Amino acid sequence: MADYKACIQCGVSYEATPRHFHKSKDGLHARCKRCRNKHEKKTRQDKSNRKLDEIERGAVDMFVAAARIGGANVPHSSELLEVLMEYMGGVRGFANLYMKQLYDSPAGGAFRTKMLETVVRLVSANTAMGGAKKPLTHWTEEELEDELRQRLMEAATTITVQGLPVKRAVEVTVEKHEETPPADPPSPAA
Repeated sequence: MADYKACIQCGVSYEATPRHFHKSKDGLHARCKRCRNKHEKKTRQDKSNRKLDEIERGAVDMFVAAARIGGANVPHSSELLEVLMEYMGGVRGFANLYMKQLYDSPAGGAFRTKMLETVVRLVSANTAMGGAKKPLTHWTEEELEDELRQRLMEAATTITVQGLPVKRAVEVTVEKHEETPPADPPSPAA
């Protein structure tokens, strides 16, 4: 009569032979072949997912570190998304791929959640670093003039001309210019 062994995972008793259990260094494994194969497949998948998560976190961290430097390292959100979309066939290709992945994943599943969280994290980090501001190349002349005027007025609050803060001096000059024709500039004080 053959010996029987119960699988620790499924609880089914099988004949204790290599036909039903993989060999181990001290006999046979505790899981049946079917359960052990499922367990090994899940372990490999989990390891792969951990590696992908690590790569993803590393990419986001690297992007955020570069963005903290500022300047050209902070792309506008639309530029960032535009480059991502180029790799996926443009806006329509990106949208099609995104929706396919979303529909292929189970509702409420971890993959759907990760897809959405990744996009939100990237855009949030980019926006926090100033990437949501419109790039200068897309500004209109009026926007540029308004920004320049605002920055000049902010800088002027710390400087004085003839005892008046520059901001007030500019306002007085503008008022005089509107009332009278332009006069010769005053000679520098000795």
